[in-house]
Amino acid sequence: MAGLKHIALILLLVALAPFSGSAQDRNAIDVEEILNHLRDRFNRIQDYQVDLQVSLDMPMLRMPRKNMTFSFKQPDLTRLEARGFAMVPRRGLALSPDSLLQSLHDLELAGDTLIDGHLCAILQGREQGLDDLDLQARLFVDRNLWLLRGLSTYLDDEEIFRLRTEYQEVAPDIYMPSLTQLRFQVNERFLRGRRFRNEHFDPDIPEPVLPEGQDLTGEAAITFNNYRINLGLPDSYFQEDTQVEE
Repeated sequence: MAGLKHIALILLLVALAPFSGSAQDRNAIDVEEILNHLRDRFNRIQDYQVDLQVSLDMPMLRMPRKNMTFSFKQPDLTRLEARGFAMVPRRGLALSPDSLLQSLHDLELAGDTLIDGHLCAILQGREQGLDDLDLQARLFVDRNLWLLRGLSTYLDDEEIFRLRTEYQEVAPDIYMPSLTQLRFQVNERFLRGRRFRNEHFDPDIPEPVLPEGQDLTGEAAITFNNYRINLGLPDSYFQEDTQVEE
């Protein structure tokens, strides 16, 4: 009888083994699965072209609504065509998830939330920046369609950058942005830190002179129309200089 109890205990431990990893290990698997879903979704597209309407309202830089054509080819070829001066915040474009997430580290699953009625997983991590600035980032990933609905950057728990994206179905089960809105609001402490390490400046935030006691705020909006998907664009098409703001 004792032998049967011993065997039963062993079987119970074996059955529980797949669930006995640490919470940190399970969390890491969840994060990687979510990132793989993002990659799988985006990799359905080999290349695309889209017409953009972009408007910028930033201190010392204001660009009324401007028409452009943006082209992309896997893994990271881009081209922006416009008449006259034009610029686009890089984070506002539909680029590969890895190119947009390469500056984020130590991602962990931090729960779920609703973004415009869509259930989204929250991925939280550190954003590469200055040694003396605690920059945190949160990604909001649609759990149904596996799309990046939003991105926020925080300094000392204060949101300094926000991106939100709406999507449209441009081909069967292929979703691309229809509208992306960006907003930033940073203080003097953030700008002082940025001046010492220019190579880590946020690509979406310029460096104007900030009036004493005031925050720096700005907004951008990108509207996407007339997608052309999987055209077979040659690499040579992208050899001309691009105007995508880095």
